[in-house]
Amino acid sequence: MVGSDHGKSPHWIVTGADRRCCPTGAPAHGSDVRRDAVDHVPDLALSRFEPHSDNDRPRSGEPVRTALFCHAAGFAGRVWRSAVKNLRTPLRVAAPDLRGHGHAPPLAEDADWGVFADDVLAAARAVGPGPLIGVGHSLGGTALLLAESRAPGTFDLLVCYEPILATHDDPAFAEAAARRRAEFPSRADALARWSTRPPLSHLAPEVLADYAESGLAEEPDGRVRLRCAPAVEAHLFRTAISCPWRDALPLVRCPTVVLRGGESVVVTGESLAAACADLPAGRVVEVPGLDHLGPLVRPDAFAAVLDGVFAESGATARA
Repeated sequence: MVGSDHGKSPHWIVTGADRRCCPTGAPAHGSDVRRDAVDHVPDLALSRFEPHSDNDRPRSGEPVRTALFCHAAGFAGRVWRSAVKNLRTPLRVAAPDLRGHGHAPPLAEDADWGVFADDVLAAARAVGPGPLIGVGHSLGGTALLLAESRAPGTFDLLVCYEPILATHDDPAFAEAAARRRAEFPSRADALARWSTRPPLSHLAPEVLADYAESGLAEEPDGRVRLRCAPAVEAHLFRTAISCPWRDALPLVRCPTVVLRGGESVVVTGESLAAACADLPAGRVVEVPGLDHLGPLVRPDAFAAVLDGVFAESGATARA
């Protein structure tokens, strides 16, 4: 665990035009990252980014809400940094590392997807009382849906980009994950390799750099290894079919916007619409020009989409 700091005021990414409600007195550094342990789950990590400069944006007087951003399988909370810093909506953002990823505890061999709901709820408790906004990508979107179904009222708005709602078993994803290279001579070597090999080569350069920083652990001999081991990522894809999302969705009563990338080959519009039909307050929106990794490939475009969703949903009205 890096930077655990119980008992002190939390530090956040603070986005948007008005940062006067930020609970930190820290200086503005857009690239600084701090990790804090999450209460009740030993060593589960939250990435809380320092507020960046707001000199180029007018103050609007809007209140600042709190949001949890949950990452996709294989990644970690830090990869949200580029999308979040492009938001114009006033938000304080924390991004947990889910079990088996980043600085979080390892994923048990027999774990099911319910553990990610536990992680989300622990993170929600850690950032303070009151309703939250949840933003999730792939695995992260599913984790948010499962968490809200278990503890209704935790979130007052969910935005889920291509959540994994598996309706059939497709071994291709697990097989591809299992073949990933797990170790590299150095962080620079890993970054150079990923920069030339799809799909990671499609990530925005700053996102790929954040992935290399948060997704690799240093070994005593100087080598680095993936924090989310290929076997763990493969396990997630193999067990996706048993995720209890069908039972969970009818219990998710907060406003929920499910986004699909218009260029995605992972999730079809028809399957997503059918899967989300049982969301009491849900709607499916297609985002042109983005594929399944859209939030990481075009973080600025994804931030603009989120700003639009927040504006339509009145996401800042209940600060």
